[in-house]
Amino acid sequence: MSEFQLYQFQAIDAPLTHQQKQYMHDLSSRAQVSAYSAQYQYHYSDFPEDINTVLLYGFDLALYQANWGAVQLLIRLPTGLVDVDKLRVFCITDLISVYEEPDSIVLDISFDDEEGGRWIEAQGELAEIAGIRAMLLNGDYRPLYLAWLKAVQWQNESDVAVASMIIPAGFNSLEPSLQALAGLFELERDLITAVAKYSPELSDAPKLMALGSLSAQECTDWLQRLLDAEPLLVEKLTQRLTLNTDEVASSDLVTVSTLLKQAEQIKSQRLAAIAEAKQQERLAYLTSLIPKQTQLWQTVLELIEQKQAKPYDQAIMILVDLSELAQMQHHSAEFKVKTNELLARYSNRSALKSRFKSAQLL
Repeated sequence: MSEFQLYQFQAIDAPLTHQQKQYMHDLSSRAQVSAYSAQYQYHYSDFPEDINTVLLYGFDLALYQANWGAVQLLIRLPTGLVDVDKLRVFCITDLISVYEEPDSIVLDISFDDEEGGRWIEAQGELAEIAGIRAMLLNGDYRPLYLAWLKAVQWQNESDVAVASMIIPAGFNSLEPSLQALAGLFELERDLITAVAKYSPELSDAPKLMALGSLSAQECTDWLQRLLDAEPLLVEKLTQRLTLNTDEVASSDLVTVSTLLKQAEQIKSQRLAAIAEAKQQERLAYLTSLIPKQTQLWQTVLELIEQKQAKPYDQAIMILVDLSELAQMQHHSAEFKVKTNELLARYSNRSALKSRFKSAQLL
């Protein structure tokens, strides 16, 4: 497997300036730069700059992926709009960390599974998960819970057995960005379903105090900031007016071991349901063949007479259907007689006999 590395950067709050775009172009001839993003692909070399440093040069998200299993996701959040202590609850040494810059908080989520390997989409993946940043700014910690759930499973068995966390609300209905994030972290769908069982419904929109309750001077200040095109002004004003600030979550801590056990049960039930549906579909199909049996036997003869590989394969497929139908009707003995007659009639056709054997029709 050849080496492949992908670096993606995404600006959200403001477009890149000409100087910032030029800087991104100057980093590498491989640069693909737009007003809000930059991307670099490497097969035999490395990105020349530290991804954390580039993030702070005008971006809000950064994603690094390598096809040997490494993933690093950086999320930059404005200071003052997030509760750093609440973010740190999800931190796990060497996997999830939070560090502070002069005007921002950075979440660093890193996994490096050198024994793994992953398929990497060369376009769009960071844009697909970009919505998680707005969730975090609004006090929705589901993205961090998914990262924590992934990180916990990297620990040793004893740590996984006791690891627990309150589950944020809203896992019953995942937005596309959260679905994409779960895919990026390779979290199984059955585990997410198990998580949803403990996750309350998302609360209604936050209750806001009336704008009229603000002083005239403060209203003027907000209007001036609007005219100045201050980034994230809606989020800042919403936070200023919000009355109910406590996020909804499960009332009790839920251990990861509990979730993993439930995920196994959910998977077993799901696979059993799929198998049952396929069986019913197969039964309906075989039932539809009952009035066509004479015609199908004739078709088998016509296909065999062509003495070609593809018609042989088609004949065997029909015979497999007829075999199952005979078992369903308790006519297996009659089917055996007919197939023996076929083999006797075409005893010199070694390729045909080989196909009979492979399909277990002998």
